[in-house]
Amino acid sequence: MARTRAAVRGRDQELTALRTALAPDGGRLIVLTGPAGIGRTALLDRVARLLAADGVRVLPLRLGTGPDGGGDPYALAALVRAVRERFEQLQESGLSEALSAVAQLRDARGRERGGWTPAVVAALDGLFETVGRRERVALLVDDAHAVAEPAPVLSAARRAGCLVVATCEEGAERGPGLAELLTDADRVMTIGPLADDVALSLVRRAAGARLDESVVTALRTALGPLLGNPGTVLGTLDALRRSGRLVTFEGRLCLSDPAEPVALPADHPLLRRASALGGTAVRLLGAVALLDGLELDALPPLADILGADPVDCGRGLDLLIEAGVLTAGPDGRITCRCPALAATAAGRFGARRGTALHAALAERLLAGHRRSGGVDPVVLADHVARGGAAVTLDDDTVRLLLTMGAAAEQEEPERATLWHSAALRRLPPTGPEHARTLCRLLLLVVRTGRYELLREPLTRYAEHGCAEESVDEIRLAAILLALHSGVPPAERAVRELLDAPFPGRGPTAFSEWWFDRRLAPDPRRPPATDGDTVAGAGAGAGAGAGADAQAWAEPRERGEVTAEAGALAGDGAGRSDLLSAALCGDVDACERVWRSSGGTAPSPEWDRLRQAALVADMADVARLVIGDDYRVPETGVLGAYHRVVRGYADADWTRALSAVRELELSPAEDTLARHAARLLAVDMCAARGEFAQAARWLTAATRAPRLAVLRTWARVGLAARKGDDGQAVRVALLAGPRLRRAGLRPGLSILLSRALRIAVLGDDHEGAAELLAEIELLSHEHHVDAQESLLLARGLVHRDPECAREATDLIRARGDLPALMESCLAVARFAPDPRPWLREAHALATRCGAAALLERVREVTRERGVPAPRARGRRDALAVTEQRIIELIGEGLTNRQIALRLRLSEKTVENYLTRLFARTGCRSRVELAAASLTGRLARTPT
Repeated sequence: MARTRAAVRGRDQELTALRTALAPDGGRLIVLTGPAGIGRTALLDRVARLLAADGVRVLPLRLGTGPDGGGDPYALAALVRAVRERFEQLQESGLSEALSAVAQLRDARGRERGGWTPAVVAALDGLFETVGRRERVALLVDDAHAVAEPAPVLSAARRAGCLVVATCEEGAERGPGLAELLTDADRVMTIGPLADDVALSLVRRAAGARLDESVVTALRTALGPLLGNPGTVLGTLDALRRSGRLVTFEGRLCLSDPAEPVALPADHPLLRRASALGGTAVRLLGAVALLDGLELDALPPLADILGADPVDCGRGLDLLIEAGVLTAGPDGRITCRCPALAATAAGRFGARRGTALHAALAERLLAGHRRSGGVDPVVLADHVARGGAAVTLDDDTVRLLLTMGAAAEQEEPERATLWHSAALRRLPPTGPEHARTLCRLLLLVVRTGRYELLREPLTRYAEHGCAEESVDEIRLAAILLALHSGVPPAERAVRELLDAPFPGRGPTAFSEWWFDRRLAPDPRRPPATDGDTVAGAGAGAGAGAGADAQAWAEPRERGEVTAEAGALAGDGAGRSDLLSAALCGDVDACERVWRSSGGTAPSPEWDRLRQAALVADMADVARLVIGDDYRVPETGVLGAYHRVVRGYADADWTRALSAVRELELSPAEDTLARHAARLLAVDMCAARGEFAQAARWLTAATRAPRLAVLRTWARVGLAARKGDDGQAVRVALLAGPRLRRAGLRPGLSILLSRALRIAVLGDDHEGAAELLAEIELLSHEHHVDAQESLLLARGLVHRDPECAREATDLIRARGDLPALMESCLAVARFAPDPRPWLREAHALATRCGAAALLERVREVTRERGVPAPRARGRRDALAVTEQRIIELIGEGLTNRQIALRLRLSEKTVENYLTRLFARTGCRSRVELAAASLTGRLARTPT
């Protein structure tokens, strides 16, 4: 019942229209229609409460749910049962006799299928006239479509002056009785879908725990147009829970494998409707799902494969479209109603059946093409490409694929990628055409993100080798696949390519860096003392900055990659060596490979690449090395880590932490990205005051030398957030020289700058001066570019507001909002007018949800004796506590739970809500949360 009641939320428009329709006295028949799961029952329950509050006597009639079921075609038994259940409440004289008359006549319901006898009509009229003799009565009929002849009972109630409100399922088979009911109705109202934000708020409430944003995103994508159907969205959530796909991780309900598709429950009404259409319709639905859509040109050969008559298949498609199971696009392509429906339908057969079906269609289309032509070449090429190695191709067809792929590269790169991949499969691996096609495929893969298509060429290389000129391309393909999938190659020959050292790096190779089994310190070296492993790191560990704290510090907009960087895209050896060096964070090796590949340094392109080499956001590294066509993947290791980095930089920490959890739950092996993400999570959780969680993330992150800078940066931040500024400064002063001497210099200035800001906030002038000296040493003796850090350090130590302003402008230009927040707070300690600095720090801390930093803002505010920062902007902008209350409402927490979470009294929470209702015009908690989700409430500006 909780779910049924929840489905009515967000139905303000329908309720307003219903109030108007219910207002007139006298007999009226109102019919509410809508698809299965849309919330008809919930809305009818709400109508019952509204009528009861107005003094109307309510008589509910649930059809199709009693023991009579389908044996009560005229609803007489259900009517008798409903009146008997409320006999004591009705208390009308003569009611027993009127009810007995109907009960006796119900046994004759099967004797006259052609109509009703006058005695039955009279008995029904008598019953309803008795029931409604003294007070207004409303007959509320749920699922009127569940009986064959609902009209006689409902019409009798209306003739007696009763208000009749009935629901029926949209799309249900309309027999004569239901058609009569809809024709006789005074008003027919269609219940539309819920707004997406309201539907998602129901999901959060029904989850029973804090729901990770990745689950919300997955449901939105999978359900598409069905997201607004409360029965569907809540049923899908239940199915995920029953299948074990929903797991609690770090206090959030997450998807156990985010890459797996979300499927509809097997008993969903659309699937039941398809089953009711017969075996041909079921097989057609499975075929459309497996094929990821069907062109009408492929229907005749598909009918042949299914062993069905083409006419029957065409009729089956029409019926499935009419039932809302399939949809037909403007181009005639037929697809499933939503991805979740396709996942369920295809899951009954398995992925291999999909490849086999494509192959079977391809063989038949090829035969027709060779026989008489007339086959759409695009349809043919698509099925050939998706049919895999099972499709036999002649040389003419391979040339057709290559020609079509070349022509489609600009307008349809996704198709061109598939066609080149299919053609490459048939080319001799040692031939020149194979080398050219492999090069084209690599360029298309980085444009489309279809890195899984590189697995087959690598397998063929392991089995048959390749031409000498293709080795560099094969190595680059191996790097790209391992990088994006997070899964090391199984083939020994391919692993040897990844293990091969690149120029100037000695024995170190890509695979030694990227996968966690190689992240552990060398057992021959001295063990780490506190997690900041630096002993014996040497120059080879200079990649420690590869996951450095400035992972979020690259410019927000990099602009176009010019011809100098793009020129490397034509050189397989240059790209693979440069990509390996950049991903390992070795700036010196990057420069050597860059120069040997024809690039010049210094130059704007080199500066961007050097910055990216210091960054853990490997997606940006790959884009700079490969060229501007590189597409950051939506899923996979790099896609998730890119969201961590960008979410952190943009102060969207909810998104960033969700991506951290996604990485943790991914089936991919532990990689550098996962450990770097854990260390960023340490900082976000610590800033939010979640110290136990931050400590767990810190423990989970590797202690390898290559992550020493980032790990120390995270530990410094954690100590400061817990209020131990002295410990934070001591950690940095102890680790800084060791990291510098070990060769871990890139990014070290960012770590030292953080510690210096903390020293200034804690009035540790001696510590700040030592940290400034370390930063200057990096710049002058080791030639580390630390202009921003130098400016900020000198501005803070010498209390020079102009110098500090110049440094913060550089930080702001880079889009590094967390560093900007800390810097503004430190400058506010001595600035002549601290208010602008405090306002900016307060706004950014609010945006991050950084409770620990908000407390520091309050401390500096009290110390400087200025008014507390208030967000500038519209007068109705929400304060941080109000925003947090609304977020917790959206997660389904009660007022008492919110009070406990925010350490407020329950009365205080109620007062906040009262003020929010008055300011926003919202009338309920759900409406308030929905308005916030859609951006209709002003937030504290930044």
